Amino acid sequence: MAKTREDMVEDAVIQAVGHYERRNIIKIIGAAPGGVTYTEILGLTGLNTGHLNYHLRGLEGLVERDEARLYRLTPLGLKALRLLAAIGEDIGNGDMPYIDTVLTAQSSLLSPLVRGFMNVMILVSLFGTLGGLWLLGDGYLYGMTGRMIGGMVIALICGVLLYSLLSNYRTAPDYFRRWEKRVLK
Repeated sequence: MAKTREDMVEDAVIQAVGHYERRNIIKIIGAAPGGVTYTEILGLTGLNTGHLNYHLRGLEGLVERDEARLYRLTPLGLKALRLLAAIGEDIGNGDMPYIDTVLTAQSSLLSPLVRGFMNVMILVSLFGTLGGLWLLGDGYLYGMTGRMIGGMVIALICGVLLYSLLSNYRTAPDYFRRWEKRVLK
């Protein structure tokens, strides 16, 4: 099924407001009807210039800079601001169990690509350790014993670390998710 215009608008807005700092920038710009300067946004967010530039690029189409170099919300940016305001309305204590459920469900999503990569690396480290022990036991690597044992210990430590990461952390870091999106596009 092809995406409608409404679907594309929803995707664009939700992706743009998917980060706390970008939502904060939209709120800052939306609170100043005359527009705000780069320096004002920088001071209010506490971001460094690199991070602010990164987030402003992510907000293109929602935020624009005029001839006076003031940042303002576009019509789509105003819709995003209204969406953010609507989300925050009437949140009570009764909503907290639902919010906790959503956050828990979203944090338990480890992408199949990341999980597969980690599983392969665990197997490689374990087979490297076992293969090294087999070669040492048969005397094939006489004279390289110290280096081989060191390599096997490192491989075993890496395997244990990867296994603990895979079992303890259910989410991939943001940079992994961005990398995965680029690879799978």
